[in-house]
Amino acid sequence: MSTLKTERLTLRPFAETDRAAFRALHGDPGLTERMHRGALDAREADELFAGYRAAFDVDGFGMRAITAAGDDEMIGECGLWFRDSAGGYTLRYMLARPWWGKGLSGEAARACVAEAFGPLGLKTIHAIAMDGNAHSVRVLKSLGMVKIEDDHRGIAGFGRYLLTPADFRKPA
Repeated sequence: MSTLKTERLTLRPFAETDRAAFRALHGDPGLTERMHRGALDAREADELFAGYRAAFDVDGFGMRAITAAGDDEMIGECGLWFRDSAGGYTLRYMLARPWWGKGLSGEAARACVAEAFGPLGLKTIHAIAMDGNAHSVRVLKSLGMVKIEDDHRGIAGFGRYLLTPADFRKPA
């Protein structure tokens, strides 16, 4: 279960060789402007990177590097990240800007959710997104997620979403 494949993507555990691309992804203010926290500096990105890798090593699943099928260069991230503050396992995804507008976030997210509700046997998945991030909200709704909170952590416009296996919209 460590690697997931879709028609156009491979989602694999992060490798040390992904660190520079990870820093660039999380440090891009144009990419992170729709997120409540904003861009990360190198130290913060390294801490998150280490956390993703450690959690994956413990659980055998979690956040993964996204690569285009047939290429090993990291173009984004997608997976599940355990967050008590968000209610449990939380779906996260992010793509480098050159890869936007191709439906890849939804494709990656769908693969992670299918694994979560299938082989992993999870009963719920959460997600959080700023209302102003219309693309992310569309991805969540396309999966069948339902908004359950409008001001998560007291931040206006920071929505929290919930998905159950019964509500999951599998690909047609």
